[in-house]
Amino acid sequence: MDKRLQRLRAADRLSAPTVIQALLPTMTQQRGDRLLGQDLALTAGFGRTATGHQLAVLGVDRGIDIASRRQKNGGALTVPGYRTALRVVAHAAKFGWPVVSLINMPGADASPQSERYGQSQAIADLIAAMGQLPVPNIVVFLGEGHSGGALAFANANRIIMLDDALFNVASPEAVTAILHGQQTISEAIDLLPMTATALYERGLVDQVIDHQDQRLVATINQMIETQLATLASSPASVLIGQREAKFQHFLQSWPLN
Repeated sequence: MDKRLQRLRAADRLSAPTVIQALLPTMTQQRGDRLLGQDLALTAGFGRTATGHQLAVLGVDRGIDIASRRQKNGGALTVPGYRTALRVVAHAAKFGWPVVSLINMPGADASPQSERYGQSQAIADLIAAMGQLPVPNIVVFLGEGHSGGALAFANANRIIMLDDALFNVASPEAVTAILHGQQTISEAIDLLPMTATALYERGLVDQVIDHQDQRLVATINQMIETQLATLASSPASVLIGQREAKFQHFLQSWPLN
């Protein structure tokens, strides 16, 4: 396996629950979608920061050992996960609370069960809800985030990535499979703009954080609060337009050269 992927998928990788616990000293969690149950990969709810700001948070986590990774499906969200996230986003829109997402996931679950329960629709609903949010939203990539499963959380006003994180339409393994093995995994990572640096250069990512920062959790949370402060006075129409403009600008960066 590529060394970059080994680092991203290591058991001691900084997790979304760890960042959320530091960001929101007190938090009320939302568990389940009231229909299919609970997705343990998702940490979702509401709380106040140490500075008194009310936030809604969504965190996707792979797990830290074999047992927890099985429980959390390796971070591949199922339909209940997306529907629970949608509940949180709806509450945030109603009460005027910014939404912060923290992501480390391979993508959405692609099992027959998830497809049977409407996985594609659940993802599409969250993408649409994020895009139309009348409040600011921010996503932080702590590790990997691939396919529409990650895009559902990344339709955001601000995108922040750790410098070794990846965000792409498909995982590096999927890219090599699509290319029928013409590229190694390492070459696939460099072929497409999926690294933090490449996406920052194309204007999709707003800030990049050194993953070796000795105060990494504090730095992430400080950056979140700073970005939220810059967006606080923006009207809903500006926030909605800003999200679309971000991705339109990125599309204009093609072709890759």
